[in-house]
Amino acid sequence: MLPVKKIKALLKRLRVFFLLTCRYRFRAVGKDVYFGKRLYVKAGSVVLGDKVFIGNYCHLSVSDLTIGSYTMLASFVAVVGGDHYFLKIGTPIIDAGHAPLRKGVKIERDCWIGHGAIILDGVSIGEGSVIGAGALVTRSVPPYEVHVGVPARKVKDRFDRLEDRLQHSRQINGDYYKSFMANPIA
Repeated sequence: MLPVKKIKALLKRLRVFFLLTCRYRFRAVGKDVYFGKRLYVKAGSVVLGDKVFIGNYCHLSVSDLTIGSYTMLASFVAVVGGDHYFLKIGTPIIDAGHAPLRKGVKIERDCWIGHGAIILDGVSIGEGSVIGAGALVTRSVPPYEVHVGVPARKVKDRFDRLEDRLQHSRQINGDYYKSFMANPIA
């Protein structure tokens, strides 16, 4: 007879397999991903890295979304926008169609997006960044910063020292470290 831990692990893997193949149609999925219940995922538009956690009731509906490895999205996170065209004079928004240019969203590795945060189309969240609960992200966030509020603003650095940011990035095989080593500050 299998121990309870092994049965739970097997059931979790079966659930993820079922969700990947039957319900959500991600463009690509890494290893050891977890998603909560009742997600909305725009079919064929989302790429997940390894060890990504997506909480309950998240809404992922931009045309191109990449979520890097080791990233966590808490419950009720929404990645939206850039879809309705509203500049046609004399045409109701509902009849105007979709905006011609959609940019997509990139959430780099090792980010934490807090409960109920909203990320708009065209935004990039830098490696190692933290977005506070309820934040509205309208602009790109540089690596290793903490942003909160509406609209989201920087409140602090995740790590105070550059050496700590570089060491952390190197240990997670991050791009921040690689780009710094390619172009070091004089």
